[in-house]
Amino acid sequence: MKREDHWIKDLLDLKRSPRVGWFRAGIDRPESVADHSLAVGLLAWRLARKRGLDAEKALLLGVLHDFHEAQLGDIPSPVKSRLPEGALASTEADLIREQWTDVAPGVAEQLVAMESGGGGPEAELVRAVDGLELLLQARRYRAAGYECVDEFLEDLENREDLRELLDELNG
Repeated sequence: MKREDHWIKDLLDLKRSPRVGWFRAGIDRPESVADHSLAVGLLAWRLARKRGLDAEKALLLGVLHDFHEAQLGDIPSPVKSRLPEGALASTEADLIREQWTDVAPGVAEQLVAMESGGGGPEAELVRAVDGLELLLQARRYRAAGYECVDEFLEDLENREDLRELLDELNG
């Protein structure tokens, strides 16, 4: 199988890859990584336009920010905190380069920079919107009757940065 074929497989696998944290919370049919990534991309695009940032870059970074999870999986925070310092970041960077260098080398480096906390204002926005999308999805699950998200919601609703982003989005 050629590398491009692996890239297409990864793309399609994301549609079937559930957000594991929602399983752990008790959601029986959680959103997929692809669902989440599309929402992050579109929210970042909308906010970038409002801020006068490069909206297309924010959209691209948002849609692709978890693409490496097609191979790595969606690792829940409790597991991430038990990994050796730098191990996850190094693995993510390697996977991103493997997935993107032959397809779009510039995108690979933008994604690696974003994962390591850099990448400019658009990447910073995408990282923030990742949390905002979590809040919005938790609200939807709660509205659908999933009381198991109450703990998530309580923590997320108390985050000033997410409240500010939501106000900006709705303003």
